[in-house]
Amino acid sequence: MGGNVMENNLVNQVAKNLRFLRTRTFKEAVNKNNELVFRHIRQEQLAKEVLNVTFQQIQKYETGLNKIDAIKLYKLAKYFEVPMEIFFDEKLSEKINYTKVIRNNAPQLQHNI
Repeated sequence: MGGNVMENNLVNQVAKNLRFLRTRTFKEAVNKNNELVFRHIRQEQLAKEVLNVTFQQIQKYETGLNKIDAIKLYKLAKYFEVPMEIFFDEKLSEKINYTKVIRNNAPQLQHNI
């Protein structure tokens, strides 16, 4: 039974850190006034561009309802340009100043670990 609690804690930690990284990743866009703006990467974008899953699956990953397999976790780490172990860090939001801006498919990353 203790194993299940530990497993659930890990799943929830990965979920929390995935959401943290996604909500601090911005994508260049042009608004209706033809102005350059930056918007958070949406679950739909992450699902389609990185993992080839539905946005509902991203929602399930971010809430801890579904576990992320190792290959998908590797793809996410590559996309966010962070080591895989970041997803398991219990105090990620306290330790890291992370911002990623995607400009015309050329990411620019700023983070301190």
